Amino acid sequence: MNNIVDFKKPKPSNQPPLKEPPLINLPPATKYLLILIISIHLALSFGVSDETHGYILFNYGFTPAIWTGQSAYGFDMNALVSPLSYIVLHGGFMHLFMNAAMLMAFGAGVEKWMGAKRFIIFFFLCGIAAAFVEMIIHPFSEFPVIGASGAESGLFAAILILLQRQGQLPTGKYGIWPFAAFWIILSIILGFVGGQLMGGEIAWAAHLGGFIAGFALLKLNYFRVS
Repeated sequence: MNNIVDFKKPKPSNQPPLKEPPLINLPPATKYLLILIISIHLALSFGVSDETHGYILFNYGFTPAIWTGQSAYGFDMNALVSPLSYIVLHGGFMHLFMNAAMLMAFGAGVEKWMGAKRFIIFFFLCGIAAAFVEMIIHPFSEFPVIGASGAESGLFAAILILLQRQGQLPTGKYGIWPFAAFWIILSIILGFVGGQLMGGEIAWAAHLGGFIAGFALLKLNYFRVS
């Protein structure tokens, strides 16, 4: 049996148009950075052997003792790229999920404020600073540091400054320093008690390094945006 189709023009709806999913709404640099981080983790988790996966994490994570000359393994060419490569590596899906959520939460606002180019530069400079603060505080550590949370701590610093300039955070005597102190204390606490949830130790010093770098970089003319 054939159906008769009514081709009458539908009545206009008063319902607002459907919003795009949050991932699609992300600005481009944040979106592609998120895709990059997730893709690398999926490739290492399912596309290579456990031995190769471990080799990549060990050689392209940032190991403080290698940079301070205290490692039994010496310094090799892999170490030269590790201050950048460690940012896109993650130890497990919980680690990945937490950092992906932070990137979406902080990255979108910072990119819209700075623009894509300056956002990417800012993100990776905070990540590099995070690695070297970790090295300063733990110069003998043979454990590779991996993950984007140091760089994302810099994004959180930028968000605090942005909210303050928009009048959403106080500008008085103490200003945003209580929020900064809270982040610092939280990072240290997570470093000591949060490792069990993430499947390994949390590099709290890297979090502090990225956060401090975020504030410092925003004092430069290049990152001083209205």
